[in-house]
Amino acid sequence: MEIYDKETLLDAISVGTPVEGEYLRGLDLSGLDLGGANLRGSDLANVNLTDTNLEESHLDRANMSGAILKNTNFTGANLSEVTLTDVDLSSCNLSRITAINSHFTRITIMSRDLRKAILTGSIMIYSTLKDLDLSGSRLEKMKILFCLIESCIINESDLTESNFGLSRFRKTSLNNANLTLAAFTGCIFDEVQIMNSLLDRVDLTLLNAQDLNVAGSKQCGITVDRVKIQGLTR
Repeated sequence: MEIYDKETLLDAISVGTPVEGEYLRGLDLSGLDLGGANLRGSDLANVNLTDTNLEESHLDRANMSGAILKNTNFTGANLSEVTLTDVDLSSCNLSRITAINSHFTRITIMSRDLRKAILTGSIMIYSTLKDLDLSGSRLEKMKILFCLIESCIINESDLTESNFGLSRFRKTSLNNANLTLAAFTGCIFDEVQIMNSLLDRVDLTLLNAQDLNVAGSKQCGITVDRVKIQGLTR
């Protein structure tokens, strides 16, 4: 295993050398152009990635615990099977991000463009998602638990088999979406639109909703045990 510092890492990436499974812990990589880098499985714990360009980079399975992520450009990056905890990603560019089977705990993302994101199978717990555009995203088989989802656009997205248990949705739209087998057990809805969507075998057990609009949606086999809805438009 080669021992990298900032300069040798940049040299390797500049000529397209893969840096997979390498020990990069604690390096200051702030401000570097690492676009397209192959860093799969590398140890990036406590690395400073402030203002770093990681556009189209491969970070799948990388250890990013404690990494400093400020103004980091993750456009088109692959963050699959990555774990992030206690991180605010609101300053980062997350356009076209792929994060399959990743695990996010207590993260914050605000005012970001996440259209066509691929987050299939990922877990998100105790997190805040606010003012996000997730239109056209793949969100199948996700677990989004105990989260706040506010002023988000999740239109034309696939949420098949996703579990949003005990999360709160405020002023959010899931129009023209596929919600087949999705679960909203114990959720709170406030001014939520689910218009012209597919609601096939959706679990709404213990849902508490205020001003819910499901006009035009196809409904089949919905579980509505102990549901409370005030102001339903259908």
